[in-house]
Amino acid sequence: MKAVVWDGSRELKFCPDYPDPVCRDDWVVIKVMSAGICTTDLHIMRGEFVSLPFARSHILGHEICGVITEAGKRVKTCAVGDRVVAEPMISCGHCRYCKNGQRHLCRDYQEIGFPPNNGGYAQYVTVPENCIHIIPDSMSWDEGGVFEAAACPFGMIYRHGMKDVKTVLIQGTGVAGLSFLQSVRCYGAKKVIVAARNPYRLEQARRFGADVAININKEDLHDRVMDETDGLGVDLSIDSAGAMSTVEQAVKLAAPGGQCMLYGLPDGEPDINFPVREIIMKQLSIMGGTNNQLAWDPLIELIEDGMFDLRSYVTGICTLENTAEAVKEVAAHPDRLIKTVIHPWD
Repeated sequence: MKAVVWDGSRELKFCPDYPDPVCRDDWVVIKVMSAGICTTDLHIMRGEFVSLPFARSHILGHEICGVITEAGKRVKTCAVGDRVVAEPMISCGHCRYCKNGQRHLCRDYQEIGFPPNNGGYAQYVTVPENCIHIIPDSMSWDEGGVFEAAACPFGMIYRHGMKDVKTVLIQGTGVAGLSFLQSVRCYGAKKVIVAARNPYRLEQARRFGADVAININKEDLHDRVMDETDGLGVDLSIDSAGAMSTVEQAVKLAAPGGQCMLYGLPDGEPDINFPVREIIMKQLSIMGGTNNQLAWDPLIELIEDGMFDLRSYVTGICTLENTAEAVKEVAAHPDRLIKTVIHPWD
């Protein structure tokens, strides 16, 4: 099969004859129709998450959509011909976290696309049966190809709910920020405020339903949020950017008794100054999150009902042959592109 391989360096290489994957008894083989390029893959290539022995090559890609072409003999919940998205989490299946629907917290947690498990930058990929979610015919391949990027932020909102939440602040307007925006809208937020530096991304946020879009290069974020909330702050303050300043602001702009959700991973930041005194005195609830396996099927339903827009996330398409160039483009222009997907069969 055709694939794009990573050899442990900062480069990807096109391989026209990579060995086809072998199907295990409780796994399936997926013919990949669309695979999203994630900035996490850039971190992997920089050596920030995993290391790779140079004796072998690896296929990245954890955002996967396609059709099942082979099913292992113990597979019962899906079949050849099913259109599916693949949840990348692999776990032991028997610890307390796995049994409680939190397999991303499993001590033996692995992930599709992370060594040693090959991912979706290829024509075929193998995935465990319990990572498969069947999608309706109304969902396009490319919507499926970016699904995982939306499922993680949506999973936080789905897990914690929106009880007593009317006003929301979201810092950051990448895929995570836009997904938080759509998620809180789905669950009844009355006023959603989005803050970022990039005018293009702020305009995107408006199109996805933001009531207020604040350019923090031109306005004082604290003053504007207080003006929009009668001086109280927001009921739910979400940081999807992961910078030292945005984490601090997430706390400071939450209303007394409010909630803070921390999602963005600090990238090269020093130790963050966490406003502990303010958290205590305002009696804030602080929540962190990365994924939620229980949220995938509910999100599929929202997309099918037209309440969550994934189609507009796709701003670039590439083939396997030009994936390396597309990845460099994503790295060079993170503020201009929302999501680029790979079409392995083009």
